Amino acid sequence: KINVAVRRQLSTLPEPNRSTALAAMKQSFAVICTSVKECVEVSDIIAPEHLEIHTRNGWDVGMSCLNYGGIFIGQGAAEVLGDYGAGPNHTLPTGGTGRYTGGLSVFDFLRIRTYMQIDSTEQCQDMVRDTVRMARLEGLEGHARAGEQRLISVQQQSKQQQQDTNTNGTNREEKKD
Repeated sequence: KINVAVRRQLSTLPEPNRSTALAAMKQSFAVICTSVKECVEVSDIIAPEHLEIHTRNGWDVGMSCLNYGGIFIGQGAAEVLGDYGAGPNHTLPTGGTGRYTGGLSVFDFLRIRTYMQIDSTEQCQDMVRDTVRMARLEGLEGHARAGEQRLISVQQQSKQQQQDTNTNGTNREEKKD
């Protein structure tokens, strides 16, 4: 029924829309599910660019979906309205990429910066050892060796602690003057 109805609608489109739509339909398919829960599961696997929810409790159903580009909930909602009228977006992830990203937004134009600061090599030795281990597991020997350069031997730790004690004692004396 669905495929017949879609073909009938496509046949009434003017060119070049009909050819474009027919080409797109070669990669399209209909899925018949036995429950709304199964519909959500199938949808989450596919991660569609556009997901329209036209069911009772549409909001609850829509909020149970995890992977989609844009979601359109309610009898009055349609993908075309999201593209051209009401928003929210016309540039959405395709090809299942809705599993890990959303539509184009202001966040795509922000520059996210990450940083790391380690002031105490002594306090991060467990992390350094884990890092060396992980680098080797991934086959990145250069990374492992760079990590090893940050490992402190027991003798070096003892010397560092002694220097810290001496420095702290000197600083205390200087402050007393």
